[in-house]
Amino acid sequence: MSGTEEIPAPDVGVLEEVLGEAGIGTCRDQVERLAAHAAEMLRWNRSIRLTAIVDPVEVAVKHIADSLALLKFAPFPGRLLDFGSGTGYPGIPLALYLPGTHVVLLESSAKKCAFLSRVRSMLRIENMVVVNAKARVGETLPIGKFDDIVTRATSPPAVVVPLLSSYLAEGGRMLFMEGPGDTGRERKIPGTVVRRERFSLPRGMGEREIVEVVP
Repeated sequence: MSGTEEIPAPDVGVLEEVLGEAGIGTCRDQVERLAAHAAEMLRWNRSIRLTAIVDPVEVAVKHIADSLALLKFAPFPGRLLDFGSGTGYPGIPLALYLPGTHVVLLESSAKKCAFLSRVRSMLRIENMVVVNAKARVGETLPIGKFDDIVTRATSPPAVVVPLLSSYLAEGGRMLFMEGPGDTGRERKIPGTVVRRERFSLPRGMGEREIVEVVP
């Protein structure tokens, strides 16, 4: 692929349609910024492996709409941690939709953090910070405590709950975004499963589930 070849990105109109199909409200500014994040991800993906999903409509559905399904669990007061943020899903869409929430993107890859920092600057996301660090059992990162910890396609709950419980504020919760291959993992989750929300992605692109856990 030549350096001057145009990179396909989610069309703003299509993205509005996809989010509408998912029951997610939109305003033009939000959709334009979501599309700009996705376009930058696909541009960087040409030199740094960020995602296997490169079709613009699939990006709109499987990254953006999927991430914003977490809004079913609103409100999100205070501080929110996106553990293993990767390319910024779900943290960046949540930061754009929840301007009153302080969002921390925790990512161990320096290259991915460079990308996340670029998007934060490019989109001027004031309520979000990027932290390049790896959470380890027995070590405490200087990131404070959170009302909500969300994670998407990272480690299983049996690993994440004991790893991150110390970062939860009193009364806090964890939200695990799971795919169809994760069925039955609730038996391995330390803590109390408060709620499970199953949903279908737009355009028939799969089934998902969000599990709310209080350790």
